[in-house]
Amino acid sequence: MIGRVLAAVAMVCGGAGAALAHPHVWVQARAELVLDQKRQLVAIRESWTFDPEYSAFSVLNLDSKRDGVPDPKKLDELAAERLEAMAETAFFTQGKLNGRPLALKAGPAPKASFSQGRLTLDFTLVPQGPTGPVRNLVLSFDDPDFYVAFGLPPGEPVRLTGTTECVLKLNRPAREAQEGQQLIPDDEATGTPGAAAAAATDYIGRLLVACP
Repeated sequence: MIGRVLAAVAMVCGGAGAALAHPHVWVQARAELVLDQKRQLVAIRESWTFDPEYSAFSVLNLDSKRDGVPDPKKLDELAAERLEAMAETAFFTQGKLNGRPLALKAGPAPKASFSQGRLTLDFTLVPQGPTGPVRNLVLSFDDPDFYVAFGLPPGEPVRLTGTTECVLKLNRPAREAQEGQQLIPDDEATGTPGAAAAAATDYIGRLLVACP
């Protein structure tokens, strides 16, 4: 399992970074949770903005006009490739709906954009099957191998749409992983079972939705 996860992460990260400690990639994540009028989960729309080093590596050779702007078509291809790779890691999106694990699949038309030296990936996840009305939903962005560190930007990075009957609460992580700050040696993260997940614990935020 760990081997498959690391392989998928390598595809997501494109081999960026040659440092000797985890994490290697930093993401600022935003999300919109979409419920319908019956309080069923319709979609999770996510937007990830990556650190400058990973962003620069990702858009290498995507600028056919050599004007400093990646080609929109190639950015769309990049988005599709990244989303396909992330399916191996459940899109780094862990959830429980009404106390049961939430299985998600990719929605259509992921997009990538590049601005001010940063790559942003926008994509949609949808439930794999019928979910029934939401009573409680718990969601987090998490890489159990801590290769990728997820943060939540200031303000209101998460919103709930489609119903006014439910309440959204954001529990921010106890600590914020700063870009470039590496927190656990690679050999420990990859060689000691559970070490990476334990190191990541304080850096994981959670989204909570409660419905009557």
